[in-house]
Amino acid sequence: MVVPKAKVSDVLQLYHNGCSGGHLGVKRNLLKIREHVYWVHCRDDVEDWCRKCTSCATIKGPQTRSRGALELYNVGAPCERIAIDIAGPFPESESGNKYFMVVMDYFTKWPEVFAIPNQEASTVADKLVHEVFCCFGVPLEIHIDQGRNFESQLFQETCRVMGTHKTRTTSYHPQSDGMVERFNQTLERYLAKVVEKRQRDWNRHIQPFCCHIEALFTKVHQ
Repeated sequence: MVVPKAKVSDVLQLYHNGCSGGHLGVKRNLLKIREHVYWVHCRDDVEDWCRKCTSCATIKGPQTRSRGALELYNVGAPCERIAIDIAGPFPESESGNKYFMVVMDYFTKWPEVFAIPNQEASTVADKLVHEVFCCFGVPLEIHIDQGRNFESQLFQETCRVMGTHKTRTTSYHPQSDGMVERFNQTLERYLAKVVEKRQRDWNRHIQPFCCHIEALFTKVHQ
């Protein structure tokens, strides 16, 4: 059956967009159409229809996804750049903690872990200033994710007053802070092996683990 030019769009709508069409590609649409009908420049019309189908473009998207340019970041001294991440919530411990905060140095890979009761900006900033800055000095840069606690006015003001620059990870892309994420995974696996049945003593095992890791770092650097 030869299809009039005025009815071509109706045929394409039926064979491509219809219930039995399934929004298939050019090749399969041509096979179905040529079994029943014909018109001049059929392939061109099918290709144009499939290319302009908004449903197909929305679901499938581009064949090649754009990626940001990767760059190497050189760190030249200890505590020049640190990374911070918070893991949890975990079962509330005997001392009332539900999270642990990991602080790692990019140059030495030295970890510091602190059990905290919440992940509010005031708690994180207080722990960071008194347990990290006062012991190791203020870093030039802090690399963190885009959590609300790190984006809060209080935390930003803390960084401004201390004179450190804050950089952020890419949204929904934990690989951009892979060093800390990998350490979190190691620590969580360790805790899963040593905690008691009720899982309320997990924060008591953090420091022994960190002391063991830090002793290994010390031997390696010696």
